[in-house]
Amino acid sequence: MSVQHTIDAQTRTIIGKKVAALRKQGLIPATVYGKGFTPINVQVEDRAFNLTYRKAGRTSLINLTIDEVRTSVFVQAVQRHPVIRNIIHIDFKVVDLKVAIHVEVPVNAVGESPLVARGDAILNHALSVVLVEALPAELPQHIDVDVSGLDTMDKSIHVRDIKVAGSYKILTDPETVVLSLAQVRAIEEEPAAATPAEPELIRRPRESDEA
Repeated sequence: MSVQHTIDAQTRTIIGKKVAALRKQGLIPATVYGKGFTPINVQVEDRAFNLTYRKAGRTSLINLTIDEVRTSVFVQAVQRHPVIRNIIHIDFKVVDLKVAIHVEVPVNAVGESPLVARGDAILNHALSVVLVEALPAELPQHIDVDVSGLDTMDKSIHVRDIKVAGSYKILTDPETVVLSLAQVRAIEEEPAAATPAEPELIRRPRESDEA
């Protein structure tokens, strides 16, 4: 089961360019919407949201308390300032806890391949996310895949090899390669610089030679 988080929000009446004033007060404007839910504008405290977002990401369920009314949401999208990268707007998507959803979940490699440990190969993370179907409260934040079994170059891990530790279902094609090994290329020695030929000495003829 995914870890649940809580964020407090207040309904927002300030819209348009005036929201810049909110950001100066340490608040982030946001929109809450979803199927069968009338969209509303809210605001959340900047520091509190960032602390939660680092832990929750987009795959953990969040209990968004709007004026003391709790709503289950996911972070659908965040908009950042193009220069300083601060979050300037958030989209929260309301979900029905009884209806399964499809979400892309990150895949994390855990453990270490013996070949990688020896420096004979490098790990190739061919697929970074898989599509998962689960109830919102059962959605994994990430999926760990053990790579210690990759002990020969011909081995790889496919979606079908992922051990599901929960009630979710992976929808990505089972034959898709998730992790594999790549050969470390030997560093070719640079050819030694050719020894420069000694310059030819041109001797000026003596007067006796010219006679």
